[in-house]
Amino acid sequence: MGKRPHQDTESSGHGLENEARKRLRTNRPHRPRPQAIDIDSINAIKKRARAIERLLARDNLKIPANKQNDLERELAAHKRRIEDARTKKDRSKMIQKYHMVRFFERKKAMRFAKQLEKKVAQATEAEEVAQLKADLHVAQVDVDYAIYFPFMEPYISLYAAAAAGEKDETNTAAQYLRTPRPPMWTVVEKTREEGKAALERLQNRRPQADSTSGTTQQSAKEVPAKQLSAKKAKKGGQQPGAKTSKSGPRGERQASRANNNDDESDGGGFFEED
Repeated sequence: MGKRPHQDTESSGHGLENEARKRLRTNRPHRPRPQAIDIDSINAIKKRARAIERLLARDNLKIPANKQNDLERELAAHKRRIEDARTKKDRSKMIQKYHMVRFFERKKAMRFAKQLEKKVAQATEAEEVAQLKADLHVAQVDVDYAIYFPFMEPYISLYAAAAAGEKDETNTAAQYLRTPRPPMWTVVEKTREEGKAALERLQNRRPQADSTSGTTQQSAKEVPAKQLSAKKAKKGGQQPGAKTSKSGPRGERQASRANNNDDESDGGGFFEED
């Protein structure tokens, strides 16, 4: 057999190299392309809001009115989303903080309610039945109180005072159910008459802004400013180069020396002619 032509060997070699390159390309790990900024990220929203605020705060802002209105609406939307994210984060913290005490008080109130339901069914006297029903109503409201107390507000315990006091083994439920209740208990009692939807609204309500705190902070900021202005006025009223008089014996001696020098200079001293 004769040797193959040089062109055939060269072409076959190039073909093998191309196939090897294709195999290498297919075996390489896939690198995902860099994605755009996620608009759902709260950090991206904050960055965009700051950029819009800086843009709108410029003195020489030269953009069309419709564009400026669009930016203002976008900024307002971003601020709402930032506030919602902050509220959601605070809500989760408050839920985690008061989860255990709410859980235990709900379980205890449910246990009291079951015990009282059995006692109401077994009671025969009218006065006893009326008292048991009143205690049962309190226990039922206690259950809703532990469940639907607003998440964003500090939880006030129902049974802490009763647990700290003297225990009555004969009537434990009465000891816990006949103690004073916090103001939110009355709100839950009235809201539960409107249904579960109203209780859920109460549970998820946001804390009301305290207007008095803002005024107190503003007044606190104004006091140092007034004091600073008073100090500046005192400094401005003082004449430049004037020295304050010193109190004490040292100051008196310096004043007397100055007076003596003035007298000597006025009298002429040793150089006075006859």
